[in-house]
Amino acid sequence: MKKIYICILILFSLSLVWGLRIQIQGDGGRINIPEKDIDGVPYLAIKDVSPIFRCIQKQERTDQRLYLHIYGETFIFLEGTQYYSYKIDSFNMQYPLARIGGDYYLPRNFFTEHLPMHFPGEHIYRDSILQIHKPVDHSVQVIVLDPGHGGKDPGAVGKKLKAKEKEINLDVALKLKRMLETELGVTVLMTRSDDRFVSLGDRTRYANENKADLFVSIHANASKSSAPKGTETYYLSTAMTSDARAVEALENQVVDLYEGGASARSKYDDLDFILSDLSQTEHLESSNELASSLQQNLIAGTQAYDRGVKQANFYVLRGAFMPSVLIELGFISNPDEERLLVNDEYQQRLARTIFEGIKRFKYRYDRIRNT
Repeated sequence: MKKIYICILILFSLSLVWGLRIQIQGDGGRINIPEKDIDGVPYLAIKDVSPIFRCIQKQERTDQRLYLHIYGETFIFLEGTQYYSYKIDSFNMQYPLARIGGDYYLPRNFFTEHLPMHFPGEHIYRDSILQIHKPVDHSVQVIVLDPGHGGKDPGAVGKKLKAKEKEINLDVALKLKRMLETELGVTVLMTRSDDRFVSLGDRTRYANENKADLFVSIHANASKSSAPKGTETYYLSTAMTSDARAVEALENQVVDLYEGGASARSKYDDLDFILSDLSQTEHLESSNELASSLQQNLIAGTQAYDRGVKQANFYVLRGAFMPSVLIELGFISNPDEERLLVNDEYQQRLARTIFEGIKRFKYRYDRIRNT
C-alpha cells in the first residue's frame, strides 16, 4: 500500500511539472503550460497562456475586476471569487481568480472544462490534452513602403541644391525597411527599390495583391515660395483646407505629366475607384490613427515644424484596402529643409521616427485585431 501511495504522489508531482498539455490542431507537437499549486489546486498564469490563445487581459484594480478577451469574447472575473461573467450569464469555476504580485492566475479547470463548454467547436479536452484550433493571426505582418516618384518622374526639385525628391524618398524608405525587418520582424515590400517609374495605380495594386496590412507612401513637399516648412501626414479623404488641396494637386499631377493626362485621370475617377473608396471606409479610422502616430513621432524625433495630420484625395492612396497614409517629410523648396533632407544622418532620424510611429501603431492595432 505504501508503494502505491508513493507512485500516486510521484505521478501527481509529475503532472504539476508537466502542466497542462495543449495541442494546436494543424501544428505538430504539444505545448506544456507550467502549473502553480495554490492551496492544493493547480493554476495557470494568464501571462503563460496569452501567447497561445492570443488573449488580452485588462485590469480594473479599483474594483478588482479582470477582463479577459478570448476569440472576440469577453470574460469578466472578480479577484478572490470563483465566479465569472460571460455574455449575460454567471459561471462558477469552484476556485477563485488568484493574484500573486502583478500576475493573475486562473484555475486549471477553467481551461479544461469551461472553455470547451463555451467554445465546443474550438476546444476539446480529451485524454488529458486540451486540443484547440490555431487562433487566426490578424497582426500587422506585411508592410508596403512606397517611395514616391522615380524614373522619369523626379518629383519636386530643390531650389538651392537641386536635390531630387525621388532620391530622398527612396533613401529614407530603404533605411526604414531595414529597421522594420530587423527590429519588428515584419515583411517589408517596396513599390520600387531603385530609380524606376511606377504608376500610382500600380502602387496600391501591388499592396493589395500582396495582402499588405499597412501602406506607407513617402514624399517630400514643395511650394512656389521658399518660406513654407514642416512635416505633415495625410490619410485618404476629401481635402479640407486650401493647403491640403495644394499638396493633393502636387502629388496627383504625376497622372497628367507621366501617365497620359485626362484619359489616365478618368481611370482614377471611374466607378471602380468610387467603389474602392467605399471599401476603404472601414480603414479610415485606422488610417487616421496611423497618421497621428507617425506625425507625433516625426515631430518629437526631428523637432520639425508640425503641420499636423490632414486629409486629401491622393490617387496613390485610392484603392488601398488597408490602413494607408502619405508622409510629407519636409519642404524640398525650403533651403534649410532641403539641406536636411539630403543629409544621411537626418534621413536616418526620419526613418527612425517613422519606425517608432509604425511600431507604436502596430502594438495597439494588433491587440484590437486579435480580440
